[in-house]
Amino acid sequence: MGILKAIIFLLLLAASIGFAVRNDEAVSLRYYFGLESMPLPLFLWAFLFLFIGIVLAGILAFFIQIGWQSRIRQLRKTVADLEKSRAEPKQSAPAP
Repeated sequence: MGILKAIIFLLLLAASIGFAVRNDEAVSLRYYFGLESMPLPLFLWAFLFLFIGIVLAGILAFFIQIGWQSRIRQLRKTVADLEKSRAEPKQSAPAP
């Protein structure tokens, strides 16, 4: 499995280097209201936005994980309460 990961990593690295070599022209991005970015090579823009996407996905996954942990804690408390109530001796109603 380690060899397969290394091969995939090397292929992605080679593709990234090839992309960077083939797309080294400086481009500037144009935004609304006449705003324009500083000129950077195209591959840097692509890698920058890829990195931003990875960071945002990681932040989102972190908050989702916190939500799941909260839900798990809540359900464990519910299970503990139910087990406690089941373990308590049942009090029968007094006979009239």
